[in-house]
Amino acid sequence: MSVRSLDVGSEDDGRTVQRFLHERLPASNAEAKGMIATGCVARNGTTVAKPDERVRAGDRVRVTAEPSRRYARAAPRRRGGDGWRVVHEDDDVLVVDKDAGLLTVPTAAPAGDSLEERIVASYRKRGHRSPAVHVVHRIDRFTSGLVVFARHHPAAMALKRQFAARSPERIYLAVVEGRVAAERGRLTHALTENPKSLKVHVVGPGDAGRPASLRYRVVERLPRATLLEVTLETGRRNQIRVQLAAEGHPVVGDVAYGNPSPLIARVALHAHRLAFELPRGRKRAHFESPVPADLSRLLALLREQHEDPGVGKQVVRPPKGRDLRAAKETEPGKPGKVPRQRM
Repeated sequence: MSVRSLDVGSEDDGRTVQRFLHERLPASNAEAKGMIATGCVARNGTTVAKPDERVRAGDRVRVTAEPSRRYARAAPRRRGGDGWRVVHEDDDVLVVDKDAGLLTVPTAAPAGDSLEERIVASYRKRGHRSPAVHVVHRIDRFTSGLVVFARHHPAAMALKRQFAARSPERIYLAVVEGRVAAERGRLTHALTENPKSLKVHVVGPGDAGRPASLRYRVVERLPRATLLEVTLETGRRNQIRVQLAAEGHPVVGDVAYGNPSPLIARVALHAHRLAFELPRGRKRAHFESPVPADLSRLLALLREQHEDPGVGKQVVRPPKGRDLRAAKETEPGKPGKVPRQRM
């Protein structure tokens, strides 16, 4: 450990500590910020907390550092709260990465138990007098990933028009049971909701139902499951889970439409990428949420399973002859790569 004492002269009066270190050590700006962030710098015996703190003529700056260590600027802490993190925020929109288990909007659950309420509470804590966010779309409680909120009414209307026109890109990662035969495909169904149980189910061509469609691409074939990249074309409630289950490939861990799994405590579905036009004529913005830890762990465990149905019965096989139907893509997009996650 080396200790250096630097006296501040009249020529350095008023400079920030970061610039003073940059010129006097010498050190790069990143290294100077890193040393300040790790508590290596003191001014007149008091640890410097911020790189923009000003020095005055006659001050003594003491730097205690390891000569062989590279001090880099500390990564900024992402703002958020219990179960959520801010991915993007401006005057119009807020994009949040949500954990599984958190409701998007309030229901009959206890007050404060939804993502919307927690965001409003965080704004209030930051000093906003009458904070409000507007729901534009939502994801299921036990689905993780990206959700966008509008911060005022005109932005909400602009975003809702986009979602009604199906122009936003909404891409999910889904781990499904069994082997999906086709590399790519498109699923179309008519969905309806049971008024008592509120469960969504597929209805036949002659029955009343709301059209639902999605496209899928196989990302990885696991011994007894398949990792899919799913692109929504419509935005129905529980759509991905219901449509995949209807084809004999329920999402792993989906108790409502498939089977429970001892390998994961929730639905293996993640809102991975989101793109939309920012309000007020701004450019199209793209956001991505990394694969969460529980989903990475699930993939690692599934890779270790065997094809033999008698070995590792954690995942239930779908009925034979019910592989997803292949369908031609009218405008296939450039497939994104999901890194193979190993534990």
